[in-house]
Order: sequence, then structure tokens, then C-alpha cells
Amino acid sequence: MDTGTVATVKVSELREIPPQFLREVIAIPPQALKCCLADLPPNTGMWTPDAVLWLRDTVMNCPEFSMKVVKQDGSKGIAHVYMFAPENFPDMDHSINQQIKNADLWRHQKDVFLSVTPSGTSSPKVTSDAVSALRLTSGRLEKSFSDSPREPSSAVSMTDMPPPLPLLKTGELMDVYVPVACHPGHFIIQPWKELHNLEALMEEMLLYYSRAEEKPVNIEKNKLYAAKIENQWYRVVIKGILRNGFLSVYELDYGKHEFVSVEKVRPLVDAFRKLPFQAITAQLAGVKSQQWSEEASILFRNLVEKKPLVAQIQAVNESTNFWDRKIVTFLVDTFLPDTDIWIHDFVSESLVEFSKDD
Repeated sequence: MDTGTVATVKVSELREIPPQFLREVIAIPPQALKCCLADLPPNTGMWTPDAVLWLRDTVMNCPEFSMKVVKQDGSKGIAHVYMFAPENFPDMDHSINQQIKNADLWRHQKDVFLSVTPSGTSSPKVTSDAVSALRLTSGRLEKSFSDSPREPSSAVSMTDMPPPLPLLKTGELMDVYVPVACHPGHFIIQPWKELHNLEALMEEMLLYYSRAEEKPVNIEKNKLYAAKIENQWYRVVIKGILRNGFLSVYELDYGKHEFVSVEKVRPLVDAFRKLPFQAITAQLAGVKSQQWSEEASILFRNLVEKKPLVAQIQAVNESTNFWDRKIVTFLVDTFLPDTDIWIHDFVSESLVEFSKDD
């Protein structure tokens, strides 16, 4: 009621508020206020994952915001607001609302649900030997680059793609990390075994581009570049060119959409194309496709985001562009020594409880 988050806790972790403190607790109003962005494009329907993730990253990565309330919906308890980074208040043209209206995030393809039949109420079993082999290790992997990118070739090819990331076959198991999640129908996984190689690549890119000479870049949609986002350089594909000198880009290793200035984009040199793109778009197996509620989406994110898990692949949807490939997968939390937590079971059970509340 004070932070606006949805969580799942054990009954043993609940406590009654002692009667002598109840009056003081009631005297403090709930601090969380439900809001929505005002004056967004009409008839957008369910937000695309691109738009959801961009708004989440933009709002959560900024330590504070200024806000202008334009309407209050008393029946729903929602305030319609304009949001601003502190330096932009009250310039409506630079509000978060206007930035997302100017982007092309609404026109992207919505969630693609592959035709995989849920396996029923019982979860697949991971054998003890398999789980033991899949335990996530902390051992550091060796860098996979045969040539150091400290001295990359001056020749830049905008058409040469990194090698495709090998995807497992149906039923196979893979250690993964979930850097970002929208809801059970759209989240991103990265292969755990390549995380240290990706960290090494990020370090090399930061070193190289901090020294490289700044030159004008010819920007084209759906082409690969390096882009500086906050203080790090990432491999990105250009998804949209905006009118105000900004670009809508997709991070190919972390699965996030960002807005960057044209001035912060550089050619992606060949030495940084050797590691396959690490972001894999995924959908949770074992649950029915639907428009996910706010509560279910937040619960799912709390269960999987920023966590190492085990994935059991159920289906693969290939695409011409590597970054458009999608998989359907079960997710298993093997953190506890003797218990496997199948995420789809947790989500399905919670959906039943949410529907009871309604």
C-alpha cells in the first residue's frame, strides 16, 4: 500500500499489527498513488512490450521525477499525469508522455504466442543428476575473442552480422539469466555460460569508444551500431528515427529499448561482432496466452527478473533477424537445495487467487 508493488510471501512471514500501534498506522494514509500517462495515442489497446519496457527503464533509472496532474479519476483511483525529468519541468514537449508519443514503439509487433499446448497441472521433472549438472557456478569463463578489440580493423561493415546464438532443441535444459521481464508472454533470457564473455565485451567496447575519434555516422533503420547509453556502450539495432534528433534503439544483448541522441551512436566495428547477440525473447510455457493483468505481470517480474534460472525449451520460432527469434520455455528456480520451483505453476496458482479477488 506504500510502494505499490505486488509480492508473494509465506503465511509464516505475516504478522498482526499490535492493537496499541493500530491507531498510529491507520492515521498515516497509504503512500502509493496509481497513475497513468495523460494524452497518449488513442486506441493503442494492450501496450506492446517495447513500450512497456521503455517506460519502465526510463522511469526506474531516473532517481526523481516532477509531475503535473491533469485529471483525477475518482472511480478508479487513478491520476492522469505528465511526467518530467527534473531538468525538463514544465516543458511539455520534453515530457515522458511526449517522448513515448513520438516513438514508434506502438507500431511494433505485439506478443507472439506460439502454438504450444500447456502440459497440464503437473510440472515436468528435472532429474537430480540434471539439476546437479545445471547448478549455476561462479567460476569465471575465459574470454571467447580470438582477436583483442583494442586495435580493431578500420574497415567497418554494416552488413556483417555476428554468428547466430545456438538455441537448444525442444526439451533440453539451459542455465539462463533474466535481465528484463515484461510479463509471462514477453521476457528476455541470456545464456548463463556467456555472461562473463558479455561482460568482457562491454569492457572492451567502453575502452575502445572512449578513445575513438568522433566522426559523423550515417544512420539507417534496422542496421547495427554501437550506442552510448548512460555511461556504457552497447550493441544496438536502430528501430526508429525521431524528429527531435533522437533514435529508438534496441539493445541486442540485454533486450531493452532505449532512446539515444544521434551524437551518441558510432559504427559497430568488426571486432565487436564475434560474440553472438545474447538477448533471446521468450514466452513462458505451461500457461495460457492472454492479456496479462498488472498484478500478474508484477508478480512474474518479482519471480524471475535479475535472477539465474534453468530453462527447459518447449518451442523455437526462428526469424531472419536473430533479434526477432522467440522461444517458449519453462523456467525453474533451483536456488533451494532440494526443491525445484516451476515458475508457471506459481503464476497459474496466483491467477486463480487474483480472479477470486475480482
